[in-house]
Amino acid sequence: MTDTTTDNDTGTRTTARRLPGADRARAHTEPPPPRRPAQPALIDVLADPNPDPDTDPATAADVDGVSWERFAEPASADVLAAGGWEPPPPPEPPAEWGKRAAVLRVLSFGLAKPRPGREELAYRRDLRAIRQATWPRSVRVAVANPKGGSGKTPTAVLLGGVLAGIRGGSVAIWDASDAAGTLGARTEGTAARCVSDIAADPQAYALPSTVGMVAATQTSFADVLGSLREREFAGPDITAVLDVLDATYRVSVADSGNVPHSAAFQALIERADILVVPTTLTADSVNKAVALLRRLQSAPSGLAQRAVVAVLHTHGPQTPGLSGQLEKIFAAVGVGAVVHIPFDPHIAAGTALSVGSLSHDSLVAWTRLAATTVANLTLD
Repeated sequence: MTDTTTDNDTGTRTTARRLPGADRARAHTEPPPPRRPAQPALIDVLADPNPDPDTDPATAADVDGVSWERFAEPASADVLAAGGWEPPPPPEPPAEWGKRAAVLRVLSFGLAKPRPGREELAYRRDLRAIRQATWPRSVRVAVANPKGGSGKTPTAVLLGGVLAGIRGGSVAIWDASDAAGTLGARTEGTAARCVSDIAADPQAYALPSTVGMVAATQTSFADVLGSLREREFAGPDITAVLDVLDATYRVSVADSGNVPHSAAFQALIERADILVVPTTLTADSVNKAVALLRRLQSAPSGLAQRAVVAVLHTHGPQTPGLSGQLEKIFAAVGVGAVVHIPFDPHIAAGTALSVGSLSHDSLVAWTRLAATTVANLTLD
């Protein structure tokens, strides 16, 4: 390629050879022509350079197809709750009960995750109900049936033990009978002092650290305050002990006596928040329970209407045909619920009771009793 130039003075024409790439080199060395400034779009001119986020989205300018509505603050949890929104329940863990679940896990090398059955799901619901229950003050549970041998002491120990084990302690089980009862003989360990010391000098046990000297702590984390010597409780004694327990524990479970007209029994019933009535499958035990519930029908606290009946199945004497009529009998009295507790050799042995020694079916039933008690509990 050649370039031809002409000298204006001499008129001489000169031809020069142009090397390849010369145009490209010159293009890189010469500055580009200046550009005209871009004209702003009409939407840029009209739009507010600092738009107000509080502007109604329906009237705000839409820039590049994106409105301010996209950048609005998300609704708070309170707003969502007010609109009926509820968070989804957490996923249910795989089944832990049953041979089928164990076999599936073994054969699948742990990969199979079978769903829990109805009984296991019900047990898990009971656990959650007990664990998540909240109250504005301490709760007082009274275990009562005027019939001796109806299972009051085992019911108090195991009901309180299940509540303490699931809730992580802060449960007191105490001997509230008018005369010294057998609570200490059916529990683990022996404390250096007893409930009579609290009744004699309640001011000396105003702090949790001092109450601990009277309690025998169980493997379930419940504290048992039994009787170590003969004594007689009156109404003021029951009130003094309850005031001390209310200041230290979230739940107190009282093992009552067999004299419903005693001042101690009446004071306990007046202060109780929920009544649990144990009975065996004998006519005299059921009749005594029904008589107590009928007498409490007119009580302003509504104890009888919210009472929970625990039917203890034993291998002892039973009244023929009574088992099938219990639901009808207690429904006529208007109780809150009836829970059946299956036979357990650990309870029948008559030795110290431990929640950890219960059979599987028995533990499930006692947990159901505890959850039912919590469900029927209403504080004013």
